[in-house]
Amino acid sequence: MTSEAYQEAMFIMNLDVEAKRAQALSSLIKQKRLTVESYNKRVRKKSFKMNGLVWKVRLTMGHKDHFYGKWTPQWEGPFRVVKVYSGNSYGLQDMNENMTRTNINGKFIKAYHPTIWEKYAQNIQKSFPELQENRQK
Repeated sequence: MTSEAYQEAMFIMNLDVEAKRAQALSSLIKQKRLTVESYNKRVRKKSFKMNGLVWKVRLTMGHKDHFYGKWTPQWEGPFRVVKVYSGNSYGLQDMNENMTRTNINGKFIKAYHPTIWEKYAQNIQKSFPELQENRQK
């Protein structure tokens, strides 16, 4: 094989390699787009409204109350959302109107729904307001 024929063969082979690289890149981009679409179908964006009640995760890692053992509560609250920041961050306030020390990311809070016992207590208070007045005296 002459050097000119060899150079011609290498040039054609390089063109094939470039075409295969372009094809692989387009395939990679398509697969990445499909992965993102699949992920976004399953993920739900959480957002909380001002003055909404939320639970806050207990972030003390490795801390368990000896009385409760493995049944130590994982969430605490309720807290009231008083400020909504960009980046899914929230300012919280407890029921005694004390602000939390730091803002908390939205992935560490969840919507608060009263338990059946709390709903029952609220219904009793609405039905018998005189019981609440006697308790305050």
